[in-house]
Amino acid sequence: MSRKRKMSSEVEPSSDSDIETSGVSDESSGSKESTDEDYNVVCSGYAPYQDEPLAEDGEGSEDERGADNEGEEADEDGLTPSVLDARYDRTVAVNSWCHCEHCRDDNLVGALEFRCCREVVDARAKMNFDGSIERIKYITEHEDYVALSNRTALVQVGPLLRDKNGRFYRRRAGVSQNEFIRAVGYRWIIRWLCGYMGWENTRPLPACIYHDLRTRYQTAQTRGYNKNNT
Repeated sequence: MSRKRKMSSEVEPSSDSDIETSGVSDESSGSKESTDEDYNVVCSGYAPYQDEPLAEDGEGSEDERGADNEGEEADEDGLTPSVLDARYDRTVAVNSWCHCEHCRDDNLVGALEFRCCREVVDARAKMNFDGSIERIKYITEHEDYVALSNRTALVQVGPLLRDKNGRFYRRRAGVSQNEFIRAVGYRWIIRWLCGYMGWENTRPLPACIYHDLRTRYQTAQTRGYNKNNT
């Protein structure tokens, strides 16, 4: 004979789990006795990742990232060579891969530079960490970037950097001031985004940063990012 237990009008939350169950199934006699079980569900009021910012439309989509190219190895930002090549060849329009609404491709040189700051893991992490992603759309709006990419700041920090041979940065003969400042800017900004990485571990910057630095510090020729010679 089934006996229904009386539920308490208040439920005590459990510190071990958000779900409490009551009731025991006794099968020791070989015959299964059914009992009326009462289940008390305690809602904690917290949803996983509820405070995390939502991904932008199209961010991380497999269509443009070459889901069918399973043999390709993606880089640190999840982008495959075929995806970057399609952007470089303008087969894929910039407005289809730009999620920050600020990417420009007219100052980009190599395929590796065709990436939005919202795709670059370290740029996105920087904006998430300090909450700036809630008020800015692209990394060049970040107040730290504005200060770090200032001409005076780059002129002052340049001589503090060293090249691969351990020598301090100096503007060589025949190198314009803007070219020198831009080279310093590349290294200074990538260190701000990624921290110290060493010469054998280089990363390309987002498209909006390349466009900004190359627009502000223009030269007749622009040397693009080269993973083997930076």
